[in-house]
Amino acid sequence: MALCLSSLLLLLLTLLSSASSSSPSPPPTASSPSLSPPPPSPSPPPPSPPSRRRSHRRHRPRRRHQPPPTPPSPPPSSPETPQQFNSIIDALIGSGDFTSWVGAISSAVLPLSSTLFVPRNDAANPPAPANSTAGASAPFIFPYHVVPQRLSFADLQLFKTNDRLPTLLPGKSILITNNSRLNFTIDGSPIIQPDIYFAATVVVHGVGAVFDYSVYGDGLNLLPEVSKPRPLPNQSQVFRRPPPSPPANVPVGEISGLSSDAAPPCLCIEFPVVFVVFCGVLMFKIQRNGQYGR
Repeated sequence: MALCLSSLLLLLLTLLSSASSSSPSPPPTASSPSLSPPPPSPSPPPPSPPSRRRSHRRHRPRRRHQPPPTPPSPPPSSPETPQQFNSIIDALIGSGDFTSWVGAISSAVLPLSSTLFVPRNDAANPPAPANSTAGASAPFIFPYHVVPQRLSFADLQLFKTNDRLPTLLPGKSILITNNSRLNFTIDGSPIIQPDIYFAATVVVHGVGAVFDYSVYGDGLNLLPEVSKPRPLPNQSQVFRRPPPSPPANVPVGEISGLSSDAAPPCLCIEFPVVFVVFCGVLMFKIQRNGQYGR
């Protein structure tokens, strides 16, 4: 029995060895140094988006819809505005003695900077408006009382006596007849209430009488003089230009490079020679005629 078992074992071994030699052997696997699993490989980074090339051209900003421009603010009020006139009229009415010119001032046109001299009520009749025909001198009274410059009473005292101030009446000016502080007079009329109305552009003074431009206004002509054409000269007024005088360094006998040698010969030498020749010819003819007569 034991022999049979040993023979069977040998047979099985041979069969196994023959089967193993006939079947292909798998490739040997590399043994890892450690039994731990390999670390996971890092995931690749996501692809970056393609970069755009910067263009050299500058992008113009888009124009935004702009609101319409606001209208400009109104200019500052001038003396010609109704508010300024109302303030002047209120000051004259408040003074009590200078209300006769209120109507003329309300319809007047004053410059941007001006000084107004208003007579008191009992001085004379108020001036008529500019479009009125009541008298030839009426339209000129009011502009003769307006100086196109702002002059307070302190400014007026800086002027001297006999100084003149221009007015809105062309060619006429007012005369400072006295520059005393207690008795300041213009055209002989005293300033009885200075600075009735005092503003940045207009000053109003109260005077005792109406200025008379026919007496005081002709001292200074402010109109430009018109140049008159020069009259044509008469024939008697036309003079010939004298000959040029000889230079100082030229001798008397030489003028303009001509010496006395170039002067024409004297007639006292030519006349005797011609006379002798004429006499000789005459005697020759006489002798010849005498020979023919024989």
